Amino acid sequence: MRHILIATHGHIASGLKSALKLFLNKADDITVIDAYVGEADENYERDLELFLGGMQEGDEAYIFTDIKAGSVNQKVMAVLDGFDKRTVLVTNVNLPLLVGLLVEDDVKTTEEIKAMIEMAQPEVISLEELKKNHVFTTENDFF
Repeated sequence: MRHILIATHGHIASGLKSALKLFLNKADDITVIDAYVGEADENYERDLELFLGGMQEGDEAYIFTDIKAGSVNQKVMAVLDGFDKRTVLVTNVNLPLLVGLLVEDDVKTTEEIKAMIEMAQPEVISLEELKKNHVFTTENDFF
């Protein structure tokens, strides 16, 4: 079975889950940790341990964090240290990566996950530059 956890600072994780539900209607089985928000500030390590504790032999967990060197990612790495079940930790999560993972229900190989990460690398661009280069000229060019 595949388990998915999104752990981020603030409400980023909940926002990503909300967007996935909107686009794919497949977010009900995703666990989120909104770290440093209210009571979750102190409890997110326990929530992570509960998530991992629910795994059975043969299960796989995909864990996504928001910032590579951030405190949430560091905490996840510390909890995973010595964990003996198959887990994949990916940082700098974005919506295209999650959509790619959820489009199909099958468990991904390491190579498939690496390919998905490469395809979903964040590309932060100024749309003004594209507009100047006539890549698109109107809102209708997006659709």
